[in-house]
Amino acid sequence: MGRKRSGAYNRNRGQRAEQKVVNELKALGFTGVVTSRSESKTTDYNKVDIIDKNNQLPFGINIQVKHQIPYPQYFKIREQSTVPNDTFVILWDKQEPREKNIITVGRCAIMDIDLFYKLIESYAKESK
Repeated sequence: MGRKRSGAYNRNRGQRAEQKVVNELKALGFTGVVTSRSESKTTDYNKVDIIDKNNQLPFGINIQVKHQIPYPQYFKIREQSTVPNDTFVILWDKQEPREKNIITVGRCAIMDIDLFYKLIESYAKESK
């Protein structure tokens, strides 16, 4: 496997991943989203990386961004947060080491099953 990365290297990659999600959500029309580290240390410590200042995200979704090689420990991370389980989402950029760097090989959302059903139910109602 590759060399050990510094904490600053990993922190910068994580911050870039958070900003990427913010930019993607803004492109979808969620104009009030920002990173919690730019707004609230308390929220950041509560395992929420993206804040929706305009309350536009459906169901008050709280987003934690993970940019790492191993699968995120969803339940462990969620237990460390006080946000409701049915609003907690992890957006994971799966990383894979290459010879000289680390690349993203896939992205997914990990969420409580109740939130998943609320989202698809809401979508079904809107598309009728």
